[in-house]
Amino acid sequence: MKITRLNHTAVNVHGHSEEAREFYTELLGLPEVPIQLPGHPPLAKNTTGGFWLELNGVQLHVIGLPMGGEPGDPTGPHVSWYVADLDEAVRELGERDMILKTIGEGRNRIVWFADPSGNTVEIQQDPDH
Repeated sequence: MKITRLNHTAVNVHGHSEEAREFYTELLGLPEVPIQLPGHPPLAKNTTGGFWLELNGVQLHVIGLPMGGEPGDPTGPHVSWYVADLDEAVRELGERDMILKTIGEGRNRIVWFADPSGNTVEIQQDPDH
């Protein structure tokens, strides 16, 4: 698997969305951006109370849900990487019997799995490859 660059990381702020928005946008000065899933139009509003921030092409997804306790949970804290060839990466993970969670199809798929310690890792096709 060839990682090409960082896509985003995510944190949970359940019950503290407005305080988190003020912290990240006003105190840290990070610009809020529309929520955009691969292959879908931007979301006008995130129903979970979360929001997305971006600086220099790297995003922070602030999720307004409680942290999930299951390894590979896409709604909990995670790091997302772009890969050069998503099909090849999924094949490699399958060869290692990794449990994968997937949404979308083809190059627009998003795939989540857990590292050996249970931390969630996300991969997506790098749109530049």
